[in-house]
Formats: sequence, structure tokens, C-alpha cells
Amino acid sequence: MTLTIIGGGASGMMAALAASDNPMCHVVLLEKQSRLGKKLLATGNGRCNLSNTHADSSHYFGENPSFCRNALEQFPPKDTLDYFFKLGLYAV
Repeated sequence: MTLTIIGGGASGMMAALAASDNPMCHVVLLEKQSRLGKKLLATGNGRCNLSNTHADSSHYFGENPSFCRNALEQFPPKDTLDYFFKLGLYAV
């Protein structure tokens, strides 16, 4: 099976990584810019912020500040950093 992902931003790259775990899946990632993840380089003062280690639902405000609770419980910052470490993208 061939899976084509359009857009090489953070979400597109994560989708491609997740899909590539399936040995039956051939992943094609399409991006119109000259580089993948170009906007990621602007995060973290140019150091590519992979995760906010202080992410917690108590830090969110607005009409529904708890909207992020489920996502943070499913994939907390430590797990996010562990994932990137296994990929070789994060060093302690």
C-alpha cells in the first residue's frame, strides 16, 4: 500500500513517521517548500522546540482550558521527548 501525505510540516512528518512503522506501507511525503519542517526551526528561539516540558492543562486559558487534558494524558511531554530521543532527534 502506498500512502501519500501532503505537507511536510510538523503534522505531516509525524504522520509519515507513524505510517512508516507499518512494513506494509510505502510512505510518500510531498512538500512544496524546499525543506521539510521549515517552521519548526523558528520554535524554541531557533533551536527547534520539540516539546514544552511544563505542558499542563493548568497553563491553558480561554473558554475551555481543559481542551488539552486528554491529549496531554495520552502523550505527556516526557513520552514525547522519549519518542524523539529514540529517533535520534533529541539528546539529553
